Amino acid sequence: MAQQLPPAVMKIVLGNELARQRVEAGLKQDDAAEVLRCTQQKIAHIESGSGIRPMELDALLERYGASETDQAYARDLQAEGNRRTKRGAFSTRFRQHMRLLVDMEPSCQRFFSCQAMVVPGLLQTERYMRTLFRAWRPSPSQEQIDRDTSDRLARQRVLDNTDQQFWFVIDEAALRRTTGSAEIVKEQAMWLVEALDRPNVELQIVPFSTGYYMGQGHDYSIFGYDTRPPVSIVYLEQHGGGTYVDDSKRTTRYLTLWEQQKAAASGPEQTRRFLLDLAGTL
Repeated sequence: MAQQLPPAVMKIVLGNELARQRVEAGLKQDDAAEVLRCTQQKIAHIESGSGIRPMELDALLERYGASETDQAYARDLQAEGNRRTKRGAFSTRFRQHMRLLVDMEPSCQRFFSCQAMVVPGLLQTERYMRTLFRAWRPSPSQEQIDRDTSDRLARQRVLDNTDQQFWFVIDEAALRRTTGSAEIVKEQAMWLVEALDRPNVELQIVPFSTGYYMGQGHDYSIFGYDTRPPVSIVYLEQHGGGTYVDDSKRTTRYLTLWEQQKAAASGPEQTRRFLLDLAGTL
C-alpha cells in the first residue's frame, strides 16, 4: 500500500470485515445485538465504521466462530483504528473536515475526482490557486493565501507515487470560468496536458458540446482501498465543509455515477487536443 492507512479508514475496514463474518455465520444484526446486549442500531454503526471496544470485539468474534487468522486480523484493525494522529502530522495543517481527505490522498490505491466548476486541487497551478483564494469572502490575508497555497502544492506530491492511480473528470466550465488573465488559463491548460503524460494519471474534459449529463454540477472524490474486504470512501464537497460517505449502497451509487460521467467526457487524447486548442486561442 502507498502508506499506513488512516485510523478512520481502519475502522471502516473493520466494520466491513465484521459484517462479512456475521453474514458468513448466518446471523443478522439483531443476533449480534443480543451478544453485546445493545440495539441493532449500534451494530449498524459498528459495521459502518464507528469503532468498537476490544471486549465487544472479542465477544462478536467468538459468536461468529471466527478463525484464528480472522480474529488476529480484526484485532489488528481495531488497534490501528484507535491509533492517534501524530503531533505535527501534515494533515493537522488543514481544517478539521479536510484532515481525513488529506490523509486518504496518499494512502489509497485509486483516487477518482469529478469537478464541475474548478480544477481539482491536485492539478491546480499556483497562480490558479491564488486566484481562487482571492475570491473568498471575507478576503483572506496575504499571509493566509501564501500558507494555503504552500499546503495545497505540498498535497500535489502524491501524484509522484506511481503505485497509485489518479483519474479526473473536469467540466469545461472549470477552465472557462477562471478569473484573471488569459495567461493563467493558458498556464493551467498546459499544466493539465503535462499531467496527462504521467503514467498514473488519467484526465477527461466534459466539453460544453456534451450538453446535460448525469451528476452535472456535483463535486466529489472517491478513494479506493484494496483492503480485505475492499473499501471505497466518497468525499462530497460542500461550501465551508464536506461529507464522507462509506456505506456500501451509497458508494456503489457514486461508483456507477462515476462510470456514467467518464462515458460523457472526452477520451484522454481528445482531452489533450481540447486543452492544446484552448491554450492556443489565449
